[in-house]
Amino acid sequence: MAVLLAGGVGAQMAVDMKLSQSVYMLGEAIRADVAIVNHATTPFQIGEGPGRQNGISFRITDSRRDVLASSQPREAMIAKLLLGGGETHKAAFELDEWYPMGKPGSYLVMAQVRRDDRLYESASRAIDIVPGLEMMSAIQLFADRPDFQRKLTLVYFMRRQAEYLFLRITDTPGDRTWTTLELGQLLRTTPPTLEVAADGVATIMQRATQDVYLKTRVKSTATGVELLGQEQLLDKRAVESISSQQARMLESSNKKKSSSGWWPFGSSSAETPAK
Repeated sequence: MAVLLAGGVGAQMAVDMKLSQSVYMLGEAIRADVAIVNHATTPFQIGEGPGRQNGISFRITDSRRDVLASSQPREAMIAKLLLGGGETHKAAFELDEWYPMGKPGSYLVMAQVRRDDRLYESASRAIDIVPGLEMMSAIQLFADRPDFQRKLTLVYFMRRQAEYLFLRITDTPGDRTWTTLELGQLLRTTPPTLEVAADGVATIMQRATQDVYLKTRVKSTATGVELLGQEQLLDKRAVESISSQQARMLESSNKKKSSSGWWPFGSSSAETPAK
C-alpha cells in the first residue's frame, strides 16, 4: 500500500523538529526535539490496535543524497502513544543512536510521522558533521587489555561565534567513538592540558576567559567513559598555579612526544576488561 504525503491546511497532523546546532563535532550527540500535534478529532495511536503501522521516523540523506537506513530497524522510536484530538506530544531523540552518522559530511534531516496511509513531514534541516582541529591527544593503555588502547583527543572549533574545546574518545581496535563532549569556550593563547592518572581519571584544564579556567574530570576505564563533572576556577592564585602547571606539563608532553611519538599513561590493573 502506497503512503501518501500530507500537509498544509486541513492536515490531520503537524510535525515540528528543532536541532540545537547546525554544525556538530564528529561523535557529538545529535539531539532532535520533535513536537507532534494531532489536529484531528479522533485519537492518534502508536503501538496497539489500528495504530500498529503508525510511528515516527526520520529521513536523513547524506551529501550524495543517499538515504540512511536505521541502525536499529527492529526498534520503534516511540513504542506506544495515545494522542487525543488537539493534543501535542513532545519527544527528544539522539539521532546518532538511531542512524549511522559517524562520518564527517553534510546531511539533510527531516522528521516524519505516519498515520494510517499518510505521511506527515517536518521542515528539513541541513547540518554538517566536522572533525574539528586537533590540539593534542593522549593514549591510554590498560594492563588487562594489552591489545586494546584508548585515544583521548582535544579538538576545537567555532560555535556560537566563539572557539570551543571538545574531548573526543576513540577505542582501537574496533574504532568505537564515545560521545564527544563539549567542554566550553577556549582561549587558545593559553594551551589546554590533558592528563590521565593511573586510576583512569582524565583531567582537562582550559582557559575560558582572561579570568576563568575550566577543569573537567572524566573517568575512563576499559568498560566505559563517565563525565565526573566540571568546575570553574576563579581564584587568582589558583589561576597562576595552573598556568605554571600547564607550562610544565606542555614542556613534558613535548619531550615525550619527540622521544616516543605517543604519550603513554598508566592504568589500573583493577579495570574490568570489555566484553
